[in-house]
Amino acid sequence: MNQKNSLGLNSCFMDLDDPFELFKSWMAEAEKKEIRDPTASSLATTNKEGQPDVRMVLLKGLSSKGFVFYTNLNSPKSDDLKENP
Repeated sequence: MNQKNSLGLNSCFMDLDDPFELFKSWMAEAEKKEIRDPTASSLATTNKEGQPDVRMVLLKGLSSKGFVFYTNLNSPKSDDLKENP
């Protein structure tokens, strides 16, 4: 049985030094279960005025630096990321 810590997280999540390893295991499980489009992700950004915007992106990769997705460099999403990384 998974026990929760004071933050409400299952203790099994706290055993990993690298949160990306946990994500990789979740992605592998989703692919194994043939979940429809497990790479679909919501990405939230804010513009320079602090107004939020959320859109769907497809996850293309994962590295020790973070998640990889592609975008049009002239899109509002790209502008938001340039203004407020």
